[in-house]
Amino acid sequence: MRFKQSHYLIISILVSVLFFFSSCLTSKKMDRFVSEQYNNQIPKLDKKKTPEIIVTSTIPSVSTDISNTVQKTSKVLPLIIYWQFDYRHTSTLNPAIAINNFTNTITTMASKGLSQKLNGKKLQLTVEQVPNAFALVDKAHIIWIIYAFSWDKIYMEPEFKDLVVSYQLLENDNTVKTGKISIKSNAQNKGVRYFQSWKSATSEYIAEYNASITNMAKSFITKLIEEL
Repeated sequence: MRFKQSHYLIISILVSVLFFFSSCLTSKKMDRFVSEQYNNQIPKLDKKKTPEIIVTSTIPSVSTDISNTVQKTSKVLPLIIYWQFDYRHTSTLNPAIAINNFTNTITTMASKGLSQKLNGKKLQLTVEQVPNAFALVDKAHIIWIIYAFSWDKIYMEPEFKDLVVSYQLLENDNTVKTGKISIKSNAQNKGVRYFQSWKSATSEYIAEYNASITNMAKSFITKLIEEL
């Protein structure tokens, strides 16, 4: 009888925690807030052009939305005295955000070595892969030893994808060199600070994500110049 009562109590605690997080943060709220970080529009391409460099992408973009967030309890571990669940909001950013960031960085940095390396040749770049998702994760734990003790680990989890870009170098419309370059992401999980709101944590992540894409693009240029 005592086990049944404790069993039901643990279940009620889990349900209460799930209700709390699902009611405080919904997919719509996350998408609305992420959109606000980009002024409710896809960041635009710079007006400045580099005619000898063309950037395209094979990454499909099925929506004009800034992001698409999905809520999911991905792991539940019910034991007699220990329970754990993994509750997350996974947001997929519109790939055009990263692609436009990459393109603008290429345009800005082209004059610092790349254009000189081309020496009149044309360069076609195709973005094949780019990190464009993150998750706000809540790992909750409950231990039942006479009383229930619970704690949470809440953090931002980036998508651990490389930047992958193929290139084609042309001279007089003839291909003289092709290749593919991968740049590893240095993104890591980042814990949400005590009393930090989900909005603050998300805003910090978005700023770091934008800077990360820019830095990956710069690393790509450095490696590309070495290969050409």
